Amino acid sequence: MQKMSLITRIRRKLKDRKGQSTTEYILILAIVVMIASNVKKKLGTTLNTQVDNLNGKMGEFYEE
Repeated sequence: MQKMSLITRIRRKLKDRKGQSTTEYILILAIVVMIASNVKKKLGTTLNTQVDNLNGKMGEFYEE
């Protein structure tokens, strides 16, 4: 068995594309998680505002 030179091993690693798809999936997953986090944050703020408004209107109704 021949010993491969360092240059040959590096060239083979650079040509190897197996890890590329895994990296792409990780990047896509990270983007989806960031989008979901932002949507959750905005939706939570909106829902809290609406619930507070409804609570205030219910309080006014019961005071009358």
